[in-house]
Amino acid sequence: MLKCLVFFLSLNLLFSCGKTADEKTMSAVLSANISLSKGNCQEAIDILEANGRQVHDAHYLKTLASAYACRAKFSVVTFFASDIGISATPAPLGGATKYTTSQLAVSGSLANDSNFKDLQTGIDVLLYAGGFSTSTEPTSVERAKYFTANQAADLNSQILFMMFAQLGKYMEIYADAGTTGVKGSGSGSNNCFTDYSNTPGGIQTALGGMPGACKVINSSHPQLDSSLISVALRRTRLCQGIVLVNGILDILPSVVASAGGGDLATISSLTATITDLKSDMVIAYPAIGAVAIVTSQYNCENDPAITVATVESYFAMIFEALIQ
Repeated sequence: MLKCLVFFLSLNLLFSCGKTADEKTMSAVLSANISLSKGNCQEAIDILEANGRQVHDAHYLKTLASAYACRAKFSVVTFFASDIGISATPAPLGGATKYTTSQLAVSGSLANDSNFKDLQTGIDVLLYAGGFSTSTEPTSVERAKYFTANQAADLNSQILFMMFAQLGKYMEIYADAGTTGVKGSGSGSNNCFTDYSNTPGGIQTALGGMPGACKVINSSHPQLDSSLISVALRRTRLCQGIVLVNGILDILPSVVASAGGGDLATISSLTATITDLKSDMVIAYPAIGAVAIVTSQYNCENDPAITVATVESYFAMIFEALIQ
């Protein structure tokens, strides 16, 4: 009887001295940061994922996103030291295709590239910080509901840098930008991102007068070609680009304002540039609708108001102008 009593008292003491859930998360974040400081990206991911996703803990989310970005070979230090200054060379955004991460080799399709997928995972971890549904638009206003102003600002800054890197890679591949940042200068044969046979006449006329290589409606990258892949897969890939640009537009002004210019001044003017392009798009196609503001990948793929015509029109007027 005495042995049983001692056994149960020992168990009680053991569990009463155990870590709380918050303490376990703090310990996991600390351990993961130590791993990241040593360049052990996978180890950091394993530590944090084993702890369980903490969607309301800003420190946990930032560290988990950093771990996936690390595995994707993205470095904030490199981004500021080497990449950000070349964003607009050639103008208006061709330089982003020359980022360090943009120039990483890809085997197979971009959508299945491990680095591209890992960086997107990191972005999504932060985009939906707070734990809201993927059918809710992941805007800076939405995230502000779940975090303090300082926490939200930190999350937004990290999202912005990762989104720019992801957009650079996206454009480098699908615009066949090669190492120069000029559309169609790579080893492929396309002069446009995708094909535009479903766009209205006003968009096709505007496309013909655009600067750069894309002047026709059917010089598509094979991975975005409507004749080579399914309608659903094409829409998924096109929407990846759309939500990146719209997401950057949503976040950039607040990040630039809080940062007070500095290195971000190099890219801050892009807000006005893309906004002007969107205005031209609405003039050419007044029914453009929801695609101009969607920031959720789920909504972009599933909203019936976002049609093939509006998606193609977005690319014709925005993406074809961003890389020339």
